[in-house]
Amino acid sequence: MILLLVAAGLLVTLMMAAATVATWASNAEVERRIVESAELDGKRRVGVFVRLDERLQRVRWGRRLQSLLAGSGLAAWSPSMFLAATTAAALAVGLVVLPLFGRATAALAVLLVVVAVRSWLERRRKQRVDRFVAQLPELARLLANGASAGLAVRRSLEMAADEMPEPARSEVAQVSAEMALGRSLQQALDSLSDRLPSRELSVLVQTLSIQGRAGGALVTALSGIGSTLEERRRLRREVATSTIGAQFSGYTVIFLAFGAVALMNVFSPGVVDEMITNLVGQLVLLVATGLFVFGYVLVRRLAKVEV
Repeated sequence: MILLLVAAGLLVTLMMAAATVATWASNAEVERRIVESAELDGKRRVGVFVRLDERLQRVRWGRRLQSLLAGSGLAAWSPSMFLAATTAAALAVGLVVLPLFGRATAALAVLLVVVAVRSWLERRRKQRVDRFVAQLPELARLLANGASAGLAVRRSLEMAADEMPEPARSEVAQVSAEMALGRSLQQALDSLSDRLPSRELSVLVQTLSIQGRAGGALVTALSGIGSTLEERRRLRREVATSTIGAQFSGYTVIFLAFGAVALMNVFSPGVVDEMITNLVGQLVLLVATGLFVFGYVLVRRLAKVEV
């Protein structure tokens, strides 16, 4: 009974932390607009998070985070605000767990929050990528129809953005908007690939890029791509259905690892902290962690099927 109450408390805490991250990050765009539109002595005032976002743009991992947020459908969220909110939520969870289970479990709880937030973003982007990939055959057909009617690629993209539902609507409109601002077709499509990485999209992007540089039978190429993408979508659906059990097993391994640490502290409070300060205990924890990580990676590898 005590274990169930503790587990329920941790679950509620994680849910509150996730809600806090979402609430703080969703206000980033509003704050950015307010700060950028406010003027003092004829000069624009720039907020702290706006300056941090500009600095994050200069580093590789910052650009990757922004692409991850954009690919997840959260392009309006500030990357620096998101990092600050995630850090605050992780520390809050750690402070809640610390008096109950000790320092080791608190550190694991902080790590769990960070991993959970990253996994949530990755899963959200993957779901959005899957929806976008499912729309690629229709997008290819619309672009082929526009090319057969003599429309330019940019005009065809605008037409497709008007006729297609989300997420293709916003993504294609973003590509068209970037081209309107002076970016080349290749640059705009590369940005799209960074936001929504997938093999199917890469095929379409390469086709449009090559046709844009060298010319050729664009209508025929897009029509063939549409049929091929439709077949790949059916195959991907069958593979996902067949491997869902193995993927769930991988997450079960991670759950068992954290569950084992929690149970050790429940039955013998402070035992993990004592193991950390003891050489034998450190070796045991190191070996156990390595085995759990190896099991998770092995299950994920076995469940991963390239299509």
